[in-house]
Amino acid sequence: MSENRRNERMSVIMTLLTRYGEVEVHTLPALLNVSGPTVRRDLALMEEKGLLLRSYGKIAAARQSAEMPVSFRHARNTEAKQRIGALASSLIPHRPLTLALSGGSTVRFVAQHLAGRAGLTVVTNGLDTVDSLLTRQLVQVVVTGGQARPSSRELVGRGAERTLRSYRFDYVVIGVDGISPEKGLTRHSDRGAEVDRVMLEQADHAIVVADSSKIGRVHRAKIADTVAVDNIVTDSHANAGVVARLRDSGVTTTLVVVPPLKPGALPRAR
Repeated sequence: MSENRRNERMSVIMTLLTRYGEVEVHTLPALLNVSGPTVRRDLALMEEKGLLLRSYGKIAAARQSAEMPVSFRHARNTEAKQRIGALASSLIPHRPLTLALSGGSTVRFVAQHLAGRAGLTVVTNGLDTVDSLLTRQLVQVVVTGGQARPSSRELVGRGAERTLRSYRFDYVVIGVDGISPEKGLTRHSDRGAEVDRVMLEQADHAIVVADSSKIGRVHRAKIADTVAVDNIVTDSHANAGVVARLRDSGVTTTLVVVPPLKPGALPRAR
């Protein structure tokens, strides 16, 4: 069984729990296009990880607004994230630059496209971002200090902030958990939001990358207002009304075209 496929199913389950609060287990095999035993194995693993609670044929999220582990997010909306990463990296000029990149499953694809460029110095608090940047050994990579957050594989806290404040960045690229024209850029984690805010403060140009499932969402930890960034890059499944309001507020919002799901694919986690 493919680990990516399993993580994708778990991502859908977590999204359903976020939306509805609880879900009846007997509905999941047909929804996920897998057998009952496969669903039970997935749920057992998620319960072991502390992500959900099971009782009397139903499941519920273990915590309200729980943050989805980054390993699950890697399997979510992958094609959209790949295209967003390619477009966002093209917005960064081909010349010697100092960049800041956050962690996150979408920023990882930006890093993959930047890994082949010489002349870049990249400062990051994202452990997955580091892995992507080191594949070609052309980018000079600086990793911040800080305390590791297992759910996001990012370094946070004063150590991370201190490293970032010692640089001035030509460009910053961050990922977020929610984008709202009214509520701004938000994350699940207060400490993660604080690090992202420092990145934005230290940068001349700011790009936010977020697949369409983040558009219109609001979470508890605010990073900044949307006017703090130059460009938001998302995909064509984003809510058209929210995109229009972002553009009306003066924020350049760029959409990459993502085709509809193929028949038989798992439903999009929104």
